[in-house]
Amino acid sequence: MFDPENLVPLTIRCARAAMLAAALAALATVSSTEAAVPQSAAPQTVTYPSAGAADDERGSYYVSLLKLALSKADGAFSVQPSKDSSLNQRVFIRLASGDGVDVVWAPTTRQMERDLLPVRVTLDKGLLGWRVFLIRDSDQAAFAAVHTLEQLRALPAGLVGEWVDTEVLRANGLPVEDAMRYDSLFKMLSLQRFRYLPRGVGEIEAEARTHAALGLVIEPHLALHYPMCTYFFVASGNAVLAGQIELGLQRAQRDGSFERLFQQFNGDVIKAAKLDQRRVFELNNPALPETDLRECADAAATLRRGK
Repeated sequence: MFDPENLVPLTIRCARAAMLAAALAALATVSSTEAAVPQSAAPQTVTYPSAGAADDERGSYYVSLLKLALSKADGAFSVQPSKDSSLNQRVFIRLASGDGVDVVWAPTTRQMERDLLPVRVTLDKGLLGWRVFLIRDSDQAAFAAVHTLEQLRALPAGLVGEWVDTEVLRANGLPVEDAMRYDSLFKMLSLQRFRYLPRGVGEIEAEARTHAALGLVIEPHLALHYPMCTYFFVASGNAVLAGQIELGLQRAQRDGSFERLFQQFNGDVIKAAKLDQRRVFELNNPALPETDLRECADAAATLRRGK
């Protein structure tokens, strides 16, 4: 039988055999190396607490900031809301126990920092510590007549009982009517269960639009201020995620994308609030850790100037 290989000189056949053996060895090495190198890991899913109501925009900025931070962290992350919503305290319990929530944003308190791990980068320049009032339109004259904190104490506020703001107002001698749920506050105000609803500067514009049919308006002359730092928090044992969020936030600060996002969400509402033209009542925040007091005060100072 004709065999072309038998026509090749022996030395060439030997050389070719050696080359083939080397090639096979190299191929085996490459295959072994590829097997040793892991495939790109799937993105780590990071779950934040769902707002529940479709028209609840309070968390939109913080969700966008979380996505920005993790996009600049080391590794791949995807961000999603939890499958169901929970009241405030339940969210913190779920976070601490790893029950479907990986990260929350909240004003820091001594208790929060004992129970959870804070990512110590201020998220909103202390914006939640600036409070302007949602009131009934028919009450505008009553609030225009308020010139002192003592006069304001004659008008009860309304807040959710478990909010840190409730503790702050009461510690400063301001009466507060409790509500169980955030979404019940607006109807209660319209029914005069209390006289004003102190809301964050970044929240009140959207809330006033949503509940205008109840006859609620933004009071134009007064404001409360107390030092308040909002942080991301993770479970106390999740230092790796905390570190990645902190790294991403720091990178976003350095490249300017943090400030651009803050202005995108809050720049117009800060200007509209005209804090520099309001009578501001300064309150103490007894829940704030001493270590955060200076940072919160410095962050908030720029907001009074409308920045």
